[in-house]
This record gives sequence, C-alpha cells and structure tokens, in this order.
Amino acid sequence: MRELSLQQQCEIQGGSFIGTALLYLLLGAGVYKILRSKKGRISIPRLVNLEWRN
Repeated sequence: MRELSLQQQCEIQGGSFIGTALLYLLLGAGVYKILRSKKGRISIPRLVNLEWRN
C-alpha cells in the first residue's frame, strides 16, 4: 500500500481548507447582515427561511 498525500487525507476527512474558509465566510456574511440591518430576509429554499424586523 502507498501512503496518501496531505491533500488526499484532507479530502477523505471531509473537505479542503478552501471549502471550510468559504463556509465560514458565508456564515459570517449572514450574521453580519442580520446584525447590521433593521429589516430583511435570508432564504435558502427548503432549508432556511429567516425574516426579521427591529
């Protein structure tokens, strides 16, 4: 058997650094939008639907 490279190990564990960073960026943008706006909506069809008003 041959050893796996670091990139192959990351793929087996569930993703790469870029994928994880992109996920955190999207979550951060959503939280920022909620905190900075008085009224709005975030929607991902069939998963998440948030509406708020201050």
